[in-house]
Amino acid sequence: MQTAKSTTILLQNGLVIEHGEQDSIQVVDNTDILIVDGIIKEVGKSIKPPPHAEVVDCSNKIISPGFINTHHHLWQTQLKGYGTDHCWLEYFSDDLLQSFNYTPRDIYWGQLAGCLEAIDAGTTFVLDHCHGCTSPEHGTYTGPLNIGSKLTWIAESAISAFSDSGIRGVFAYGETFLNLQKWDTESCVPSAISISEPFIMHVEDLAQRGPFGNGRVNVGLSFDGYHMPQQEVERLFRRALKAGIKLITSHSGNFGPSVPKALEKYCLFPAPEDDYTMVISHGNYMDDGDFSILKKHRVPLACTPATEAQGSMGWHLLFEPGLITALGADCHCLTSSSLMQAARTALLFSRLQKTLERKEKGQKVDMFDHTSHDVFNKATIEAARAVGLESEIGSIAVGKRADILVFSRDQ
Repeated sequence: MQTAKSTTILLQNGLVIEHGEQDSIQVVDNTDILIVDGIIKEVGKSIKPPPHAEVVDCSNKIISPGFINTHHHLWQTQLKGYGTDHCWLEYFSDDLLQSFNYTPRDIYWGQLAGCLEAIDAGTTFVLDHCHGCTSPEHGTYTGPLNIGSKLTWIAESAISAFSDSGIRGVFAYGETFLNLQKWDTESCVPSAISISEPFIMHVEDLAQRGPFGNGRVNVGLSFDGYHMPQQEVERLFRRALKAGIKLITSHSGNFGPSVPKALEKYCLFPAPEDDYTMVISHGNYMDDGDFSILKKHRVPLACTPATEAQGSMGWHLLFEPGLITALGADCHCLTSSSLMQAARTALLFSRLQKTLERKEKGQKVDMFDHTSHDVFNKATIEAARAVGLESEIGSIAVGKRADILVFSRDQ
């Protein structure tokens, strides 16, 4: 039996963005990074190239941690720009429900294009809240289907594209926005079961078969049905976690019941000894009680400034004191995959908010509260912390995965 050939890469003489204590950013010039089999083995000056190493001259280049997107709906790529003039109600009716028009093959190409757009924008990890998994085929799920076989299933198609793209991430599988027994030109019949048994079975099966893409793609769970009976929510969480799900994500915006209050009431927040992570998205219009719960349980908030402004959710909470927060891109139908664009948007909105507050008092802004360093961290080390992977990604450090970017300083 042949052993896999080791891959060694030496990045030489780059300007490296490192993180120090308390997430302080340090920029170190003329620095080398030695990578062996995808893991950072050494960071320093004048590292001697090992035998058979691929040496990459990074002179006049910036070496940065890859960006980590904590909230995205990758399947929506075909809807690019479609929702530009849609308010939040139209998003649900005209954008989100387009998933019912998608075939498994449509999902594959949408998911793949979304992943590749993210990579092109510097994203190396994405938490994909996939709420577009619906089709007649999905409704008749009866057992496992191996990745790579005929593209019959929406979720399998999405995972296959995720794996093929080369990106790292979590496929947070969610039941469709509408759980219907039947919907055709003749009738629309809601399901009598709050959370369908076939969906839970499918979550269990995918979790047990994962990870996919040579370990890059893990299966998670996305869930927004906190209006359902407590026993139904507990049933889903219990079985998903037992099957091996390590990350659960939920929307919490300007409608529906309080997600933090429901999670605390049902005792579903992860305890320190648990090995799963929760990520809440948006959080706009939360009250002080919700904030206190998130702070108490140290549950992170994924903020998407552009879509939150478009969706009438109000000011983003990326810089809310005491909260663990990180950046996300959210919807292709409204915005791009670029986390740097999201970071700039967050800074601009934060500064506009302060300007308006000062204007009410007849004052002008003489100093900004938040900087480019702050939002850079929200897309790197703090985002890694939010998805429970701080020890693996989010910064350039020995022992971490080499999920890094190299930018030319000439352009």
